[in-house]
Amino acid sequence: MQVRSSASNEIGLWLSALVGMAAGAVVIAAWWVLYSVGVLTFPPFDLGDYIIRHSPGEFATWAIETLGSRAQRAALTGGLLAWMAAWALLGLAVGRVYPARPALLAPIAMLPFAFSLGWWSEAGLGTEQAIWFVLAFGSTLLGGGVLLALWLGRLADATREANSPASDWLDHPGDYQRRALLRQIALVALATVVGGPVIGRWLGSVRSAEAETSQSVPLTNARAAFGSPVAVPTSLPAVALPDAFVAPAGVRPRTTSNDEFYVVDISTRDPNLEELSWSLRVHGLVDRELFITWLDLLSMPSVELDGTLMCISYEHDNGLISSTRWTGVPLRDVLERAGIGATTLDLACRGANGYSDSIPLAKALEPTTLLVYGMNGTTLPRSHGFPCRLYAPGLYGEKQVKWLQEIELVDYDYRGFWQERGWTDTAIVNTVSIIDTPRGTVLREDDIVPVAGIAFSGDRGIGAVQVSIDDGAWQEAVLEANDPPLIWQRWRFDWTPDLGSYHVTARAIDLDGNVQEESERPPHPDGMTGLHSVSVDVV
Repeated sequence: MQVRSSASNEIGLWLSALVGMAAGAVVIAAWWVLYSVGVLTFPPFDLGDYIIRHSPGEFATWAIETLGSRAQRAALTGGLLAWMAAWALLGLAVGRVYPARPALLAPIAMLPFAFSLGWWSEAGLGTEQAIWFVLAFGSTLLGGGVLLALWLGRLADATREANSPASDWLDHPGDYQRRALLRQIALVALATVVGGPVIGRWLGSVRSAEAETSQSVPLTNARAAFGSPVAVPTSLPAVALPDAFVAPAGVRPRTTSNDEFYVVDISTRDPNLEELSWSLRVHGLVDRELFITWLDLLSMPSVELDGTLMCISYEHDNGLISSTRWTGVPLRDVLERAGIGATTLDLACRGANGYSDSIPLAKALEPTTLLVYGMNGTTLPRSHGFPCRLYAPGLYGEKQVKWLQEIELVDYDYRGFWQERGWTDTAIVNTVSIIDTPRGTVLREDDIVPVAGIAFSGDRGIGAVQVSIDDGAWQEAVLEANDPPLIWQRWRFDWTPDLGSYHVTARAIDLDGNVQEESERPPHPDGMTGLHSVSVDVV
């Protein structure tokens, strides 16, 4: 009796793996379309999130220090690559058992159910939604598995035909059929990989238009959308800018546009919360549990203030520092409504993306600690925490929980996501000074080369900025006025150099008289220290 060899032996291991990846790409495209219309999650994203959330602390620290804001994309890329590798292995496995079809159906049928149930246990879905996910994931994965088996079977048949003895190609045209089938597989995979995102984007835009939220809309429009009266924010006092200060070209503006404001998250996707169904739960050591709605937030007395946010992973020139005009409700007003328990030590703050951190009660009671719902005159963009985020001046960005859903008052030192991975618990901002200009080769204008940039020290304010040329004496720069001192301080120093090459360094002194730390220290675990220096050629 003649025994047929497996498909992978006949068409080759590499080709079996590539065909598996092609089938996996078709499944990914189908999932992306379903994800775009809100029917399913996107498993490669889920895998990327899993990598981020379950990586050992040492690895997470290395990824942040090495990749910075690109670490999130790296995790997503890792999820996609892992998915394609899994389908390559599935192609090899299916190729080996083909043509034993009964043996093939069991693993293909079991794979989607195992994956779906595993995802369900991780996400904590309800029973009805979990059943839908099992069926949806199962049907798409089963379709991909059947497609894989069909492709491998046809390739194996064409390969056997091509390898059989023949007088000419007309008698056994298997080689031609094999090339035609490979082109067909490649075209199907390419069409779905290209067409899936296009269709998904279009369907997603239609869905977004049908279920529009109030993210990134002018605050006046958001307030006008309600029949009930809402509070108009009170601006904290500001000092007029002195005529003597003119920011040189190349210095960043006083505030950052929403589109350019830095973003660092632990998830590959931002939660998409609808403001009318959102609420903030305040519980724990309180006299009465509260649920603050979107309308409650808009109706409460609020303030506007200029403030800077800096990521604890900030290093010179990596862009992880931005400033804006925040609009929000003082957190202490909400806490007073709830009634603060006498033994409260920390406020554990939790976001819709699974992230959590804490701030001390004393910080929560400061008048500038806000439940923010607006920035730069609009409601929060989705990527910055719509509909509500925490803003606690003087602390690094890790403490500023976005998509805020829960505040729990506790009587212990709550340790959040990054503390569990070895990062600081206090997260007090270190003083930094940054030279925006000049850089590289510059021309003198009227014998002057302006040296300028920003300085920031959290909520301590900047009292002075000094500049040193070639490690010489420190010379005072001119500051732009700020009140309150929560936003970065722009500064300039009119330098009159001769032609030549120079090394320019800046340092800042906060309002308490503390001079910026000169010794260099990496971001982990307490934030970077060290002075910023640039090389300049004056011609």
